[in-house]
Amino acid sequence: MDFEWRWVNAVVPKMTHKLLRRYSMLLTIRQMQPVGRRSLAEKMDLTERTVRTDLDSLLDTGLVSMQTNGVWLTDEGQEAVLNLQPVVADLTGLQKKETQLKARLGLTNCLIVPGDSDVKQDVKRAMGKAANDLLQQHLPVGDSIVAVMGGTTMAAVAETLSSTLAEDRQLTFVPARGGMGESPDIQANTICARMAEATKGHFQALYLPELSSESTSTSLRHEPAIAKTLELIDHANVAIHCVGDAMAMARRRQMSDEVMATLVKRHAVGEAFGDFFDQDGQIVYRVPKLGLSISDLDRMDLVVAVAGGRSKAAAVEAYFKIPPAKTFLITDEGLADMILK
Repeated sequence: MDFEWRWVNAVVPKMTHKLLRRYSMLLTIRQMQPVGRRSLAEKMDLTERTVRTDLDSLLDTGLVSMQTNGVWLTDEGQEAVLNLQPVVADLTGLQKKETQLKARLGLTNCLIVPGDSDVKQDVKRAMGKAANDLLQQHLPVGDSIVAVMGGTTMAAVAETLSSTLAEDRQLTFVPARGGMGESPDIQANTICARMAEATKGHFQALYLPELSSESTSTSLRHEPAIAKTLELIDHANVAIHCVGDAMAMARRRQMSDEVMATLVKRHAVGEAFGDFFDQDGQIVYRVPKLGLSISDLDRMDLVVAVAGGRSKAAAVEAYFKIPPAKTFLITDEGLADMILK
């Protein structure tokens, strides 16, 4: 659409610049709300006068509301953000990158948000918002069991889910795998609880360490509470997960030096669902199954992978040589640019 936008700017000079600025303002308000004018100006690196002018315009059109504790998006503002996304993506070139990334990775769907989450943590929140919008559009109506992985990216998704996902739906969140030795805030059990609270749904915890021995795992599977959760996981029809760098995930899992050496020897670059894989997408090491594996994704109604940051580029590119093409990738420009280069 370069030709059309060129003539739009010829008729209304700087119109597209103003559109992008105000769209960015709506996104920033959505991420920070409630937010004051001064904080908004500092976050967007704009003068308070410019922010005041744009906010007055957005107030007149009903896209934002001014309350005592700051500025909020209205329902119309939320809808505007969602519906303007394709226009802005085309205008900024993100749509072209999405098309190139889909072709490169063999994907049916992907969405790229601006920025690099390795550099700015709030980009993860933007990916979370994008995941919420995607789920709003594609989650099946009725009952769904949603299997969720842990990690900082998944925690960002949990923070951004909205209660509107509960409309015509009854959601039950379950951990996709057993727990790891990491901060409780980013463990799958905690994330499931947050997602359930945000969407007025239910959750079922899985109190089972992922690195249990085979004999211990077999014994624990028969415990009533654990067996109940594992049964729910087996019937999950939606999965939301991330893709991790192999060595970073091995360290998070506190794997032994022997296993770490094996991963290095076998050239592991990425990890998902306890499966470690090399750059060709070949599984080179597998954690004993205590929940979902990559092979389980084929039966899902919806699979959403959320992963960003240039440091995960090799892992993500290798991962998408494995799963079904119906997986929807939400990522950022840092990762996309690294793969496309």
